[in-house]
Amino acid sequence: MLQISNIIQPPDDILKALKDFQDEIDKLLTFDAKRKAAKDLFKSKNKKGNTVFDAIKVTLKVLCPGIERCVYCEDSQCDEVEHFHPKDLYPQFCFKWANYFYACGICNGPKNNQFAIFRSDNGRFHKVNPKNGKQSVNEPPTGDSVLINPRIDNPLDFCRLDLKTFKFTIIASEGTKDYARADYTYNTVLRLNDQRESLRRQREVAYSNYKSRLHSYSTSKVNNAEQNRLNTMILNLKRESHPTVWKEMQRQFEMNILSDDELIELFQQSPEALGW
Repeated sequence: MLQISNIIQPPDDILKALKDFQDEIDKLLTFDAKRKAAKDLFKSKNKKGNTVFDAIKVTLKVLCPGIERCVYCEDSQCDEVEHFHPKDLYPQFCFKWANYFYACGICNGPKNNQFAIFRSDNGRFHKVNPKNGKQSVNEPPTGDSVLINPRIDNPLDFCRLDLKTFKFTIIASEGTKDYARADYTYNTVLRLNDQRESLRRQREVAYSNYKSRLHSYSTSKVNNAEQNRLNTMILNLKRESHPTVWKEMQRQFEMNILSDDELIELFQQSPEALGW
């Protein structure tokens, strides 16, 4: 998972339409009414043929890693507009552009309404629960998200990808808030490590693919290939799935902790690749 750009946005008329949808929710008086309206209104708008959400999905695809890969796992094709703050818990964010990602159902389904905060009143880890038995839903307390938000946070600040096991390891010390955020995000909610072994295997494959592409590029450059051909090779590398693997390859080379001698040599031959 990588940090995504906040510069890229839908056209102004689409953002205006989102604001109009959100205003319909915000004008309601009770949290329960807002929550129900958010669920119903989003369902009615988020359909193929709706010009607003057709445009939103086009823009979200641009923000996806690889070629339309899920922003969370970077593996499966994205096919669902995902609310970072769940609309059942935070109806005030239902139609906020900054609350949207494009995700796959495998990630978005289990995430659903899982959400935790560090409460503003006491700083404690608090799981926000949308249901309280058969009673009405209560508005969540205020607090900062525990889940890492790739629109705001750089996920690489929290975890390092081990390029031998291809599992994410938490950088922060246990007992810190950063550790809690990383563990909750990678292991509890998104399940990007042992819980989904196929992802680990795909990251291992991606490592070989990136290395192979870099080797081909370096060889072509030495053989004086035309710049157009080199540019195509660069573009194809950037379109690979699991770009976190590539970013980790770059980072570990720059930190001088890379253990793959062949990869070290490739980066030394083509240092421009560190900026891709």
